[in-house]
Formats: sequence, structure tokens, C-alpha cells
Amino acid sequence: MSSRHSKHHHDRRDRSRDRERDRSRSPRRRSRGRNRSVGRDRSASPDRKAELPLGVKPISEDDYFQKSDEFRLWLKDEKRKYFDELSGDKARSYFRKFVKAWNRCKLPNKYYEGITPGTLAATTNTSFKWGFASKASKAETSALRAARVEVGAATYKVSVDDIEPDMDNEDSQSGPSARGGGRVQGPARPSASDLTLANELLASQRAEDGKYKHAKNKRETKERIEEIVGPKEGGREGRLENQKVKRENDRDFRESRGGRGDEGLEVDESTLMGGSDSFKAMIARRDMAKKKYQQKNEEKYSEFQERAVMMKDKEKATMDMFQQLAKQRFG
Repeated sequence: MSSRHSKHHHDRRDRSRDRERDRSRSPRRRSRGRNRSVGRDRSASPDRKAELPLGVKPISEDDYFQKSDEFRLWLKDEKRKYFDELSGDKARSYFRKFVKAWNRCKLPNKYYEGITPGTLAATTNTSFKWGFASKASKAETSALRAARVEVGAATYKVSVDDIEPDMDNEDSQSGPSARGGGRVQGPARPSASDLTLANELLASQRAEDGKYKHAKNKRETKERIEEIVGPKEGGREGRLENQKVKRENDRDFRESRGGRGDEGLEVDESTLMGGSDSFKAMIARRDMAKKKYQQKNEEKYSEFQERAVMMKDKEKATMDMFQQLAKQRFG
């Protein structure tokens, strides 16, 4: 009886000792499990920042307009998307992905080196192509690229030498550049397609001005010749004019000889002047020509004024169109 009681007492004491041991061990196990999960979370944290090239700063979603050129090129090359074909929400969503790739240094070097304004082709914004663009020769394409560079240089007040129109060699360039981190911030600039459109409008205006100036110079030259030589006349009036000139030359010749050889020669005024009617007709013709010349000058001046007003209105309409495009695209 006593041995059975003592055995039961030992068993109960052993069970209580095991429970105390389990309690003392379980906090350490839980703490070790927590430490392992925290360490795993730290190692997988996406907030670890990669080391960017020298002079390049991290960007945020607030740099949407400052990095618009790089973003458009990234959309076309990496995502096969075109900026003009995206909605506003889609564009913002893709820009957030672009920001993450930029800050993690996962982009090619050309994005960190910076893209000079005006060097992106219009095909970066949209997949649409004009019919004449596919038929353009190599010389025409080079001329269009050079014109785009000039427009970009004039728009953003930079030197033409600083703009590299050939974008095919960007992938071969390596090494960071401080140009990407020191770009001047300002209002939203028009896209490359807008610059191309502006260049086409300017070329059209120059062609029209050249045609107008050529016609104007031709007309003025003709009028100057008529003013010096006189209008081309035929028929009876032309013959009378030639006879009058001949008589005046003969009279000057006789007077230069002191009146010798024509003493006693009396000629009436009608014979000398060719008749009163023809003289009056000549005076009337001269006055009419003078009046016609003055009227042409007035019409020419009026046409010049109208042309100047039309050109000014056309330039104003072009600028208003660009401002409207900028408001619609950039807000």
C-alpha cells in the first residue's frame, strides 16, 4: 500500500516537472521562429536601393514631366507600347513601373545619361505612320531629322552641337553622365511629334513665301522696265510717238549747227507737232499711264498689307494650336 502511494507520488512529480520544462522552452522556440521570419522579410525587402550611376538621382512619381522623354522611349523599347495610345491611368501605372526600374538601376545606360530634347523620333509616341513617310528617301529622312534638331535647339535654347540626331548609337555608349541629373526644370515641353508638325508647317510657310516673293519681284521688274522704256505700243499711236521723237532729234541737230541749212524754212505748228489731235492724245496717254502706275502701286501696297495680316494670323493660329495640344496632353 505504501509502495503504491509513493509510486503515484513520483509519477505526479515527474509530470509537473515535464510541464515546467515545456513552458520554459516554448518562448525561446517562438522567439527563434519570429527572428527567422523577420530575417527572411528583411532579405526579401524590395526597399533595398541599388547604387545609381554617379550624378544620377533617384526619381519619384512627381518627375512625370521631367522624365517624359525617357519614359516614352522606355515604353516603346521595353513594353512595346506607345504613349499616345494609353489612357491617363494606364500611363501613370506604367510610369510607376518605370520609377521602380530607374531607382533599382535596371535600365540601360542611355536612360541615365539623359535624352536631349528634340532627338526622339515622332514614332516614339504613336504607331501611326503617314503614307508619304514610308516612301521618303534617305536624304529626305536625314533632312527631316536635321530640321527636327534645329527646331529643338531653337525651342530649348541649346546648341545644335549638343543635340545628337542619330539615336541608333545610344546603346553603344557607356558610362554615367551628369547631364541626366542637371537638366533644367521648366514648363511642359511639346513632344517630338509636335516639333515635327511645327517643322512641316514652317516649311510650308517658307515655300509659300518664296513663291509670293518670286512673283512679286517679277512683277516689280516688269513695272520698272515699263517705267524706264515706256509701255509697248503698236498701231497709229506708236508711229506718232516715233515721229515726234524723230522730229525733236532733227530740231536739236539743226539748232546745234546754228540754224544753217534751214533758213527761210517755215513749218506750221500742226506739221511740226503732228497735229493738235495727236498731241492731245499723247498727253492723255501719258496721264493715263501715270495714273495707271500710281493705281498699281496702291494696289501693290494694299496687297502687301493684307499678306502681312494673313501671315500674322496664321502664326497666331499655329501657336494657339500648340498651346491647346500642350493643355490637352499635359494638363
